[in-house]
Amino acid sequence: MHISLAILLFSLLLFASSSSQQEEDNELNVRRIMKDMAIIPDILKEPPKQLLKMMFENSLDIAEGKAYTPTELKFQPKLEWDADAETFYTIIMVSPDAPSRENPMYRSWLHWLVVNVPGKDVMRGQTISEYYGPLPPKESGLLRYVCLVYQQSDKLDFEEKRIELNNAEGHSNFDVEKFIDKYDMEQVPVAGNIFEAKWDEFVPELMKTLYNVSE
Repeated sequence: MHISLAILLFSLLLFASSSSQQEEDNELNVRRIMKDMAIIPDILKEPPKQLLKMMFENSLDIAEGKAYTPTELKFQPKLEWDADAETFYTIIMVSPDAPSRENPMYRSWLHWLVVNVPGKDVMRGQTISEYYGPLPPKESGLLRYVCLVYQQSDKLDFEEKRIELNNAEGHSNFDVEKFIDKYDMEQVPVAGNIFEAKWDEFVPELMKTLYNVSE
């Protein structure tokens, strides 16, 4: 009996240690990748404090820094991070490479903006811009996309009107730092993740739906 209890306690300690080490590794990895992929300084001054887990349909979990197709990323993901249930957060997803990494004249292109998120319940937040996935032009190569979580001081009154998905002007040249400063949020993101995507056959379909144009 005593031996079984000792084995159980040892297993629990081993699991806790392993989980803690994994979280630490994830944090170090996301910090390194944000720098290696030049999100620092293109978007951020400091890396996120922790990895933001992004889970798309078909059990697709985003591995930070990896490349995916617009088809794989066309639906809003589920997000997981170490959130305080009594705190409000802002979710921002942008691409610094619009329309291409060589010519980012629309930096940053806003892909998702939800504010006043209670804890990590994104569905209960106030959506300013609905999620829509990567829209890289043909022949533009791999473009970067970063999703960030910022901590708010409290539930806030935001002046921004809802941005319709077909409003290209409303999504272009979104300044993350300026937005964060405007609402006095913590400068360092609570969590973040980054991935890349390149053109596939879903892009013309989305362009037609959003803007009624052919690529």
